[in-house]
Amino acid sequence: MLSIGTFNNLTILRDSPHGLFLEATTAEGAQDILLPKKYVTPKMKIGEAVSVFIYTDSEDRLVATTETPLAEVNQFAALTVVGTTSFGAFLDWGLEKDLLLPKKEQLYPVDEGDTVVVRIALDQRTQRLIAVSKLQPFFRKDTSELQEQQATLALVYDTTDLGYKVVLNNQYDSLLFYSNSATELERGDSLTVYVKNIREDGKIDVTAFPAGRNATEQAKLSVLQKLQEAGGHLSLHDKSTAQEVQEQLGMSKKVFKKAVGGLYKERKIQLEGINGIRLTE
Repeated sequence: MLSIGTFNNLTILRDSPHGLFLEATTAEGAQDILLPKKYVTPKMKIGEAVSVFIYTDSEDRLVATTETPLAEVNQFAALTVVGTTSFGAFLDWGLEKDLLLPKKEQLYPVDEGDTVVVRIALDQRTQRLIAVSKLQPFFRKDTSELQEQQATLALVYDTTDLGYKVVLNNQYDSLLFYSNSATELERGDSLTVYVKNIREDGKIDVTAFPAGRNATEQAKLSVLQKLQEAGGHLSLHDKSTAQEVQEQLGMSKKVFKKAVGGLYKERKIQLEGINGIRLTE
C-alpha cells in the first residue's frame, strides 16, 4: 500500500514525455504515479524499483520525487516561513512545492523569515501533507521507555517564563529550565540533552549537562570561553542586570555570580568592580 509523506519503493511501468510512470497501490486501487522527467536518471530502467518520496503537486495529484525533504510525515522539524497568505503560511521543507501551515493549525501568527517548529501531518480528508504548529496532540504520553540520565536529541519549539519547551526524541514534550542550559537558545535550535526528572504526571525535565557536571561548573567553562573570545575582559559584574548577563552569556545572573565566585577562588579571573572581570595573566 502506498504511503504518502514517506519514501516508497515503486516499480517503473513505462516512459513518457513527462517522465516515468510508477506502479502504486492506493486505497482506491491501482494507480500510476508520475516521476517528473527532471528526476529521471539513466540508471532507471522499466521493470525495476526506484525509491521515491510521495506527496501531492499543486493540483493535488500524487507525484513522486527523488529529492529528500527536511522531514517526513509524523516527524517534527524546524522550517522557515517563505510566504504568508490569508489562509496560512508556506514553509520551505526542501522540496519544489512548499508546505502549507494552515492558519487554524498555527500556535501563534508567523511572518516571512520566521523559524517555526511543526509536525508534518497527513490531512485525512484531502490526503494532503500539511504542517501543524499546535504540537500537544502529537506528543507521546507513555514515558516508560525513558530513563534518567539518558542522552537524547531535543528540538526547541517555544519558551516559557521558566525555560525552553523542547520536543524530546521526536516523541515527547519536555522542559529545559534556563538554569539547566549554558547557552541562550532560539526556536528551531537542536541540542543533546539528558533526562533529569520524569514526573509521575508524565512531564519530563531535561538538562544540557551530563551527570557529574552541574550548572555552575558548566557556567564556569562558558565564562572562561567568553573571556578568551573577548580578549580577556568582560564588562559584566555583580551589579550588571539579569538581561545584560543573559544577552552576553546566555545564563541567569544567579548562575553567573556562582561561576564568577568559583573562578575568583580558583584565581582564574580578577574582579575589577564595575569595570567587569578579567582573565588572570
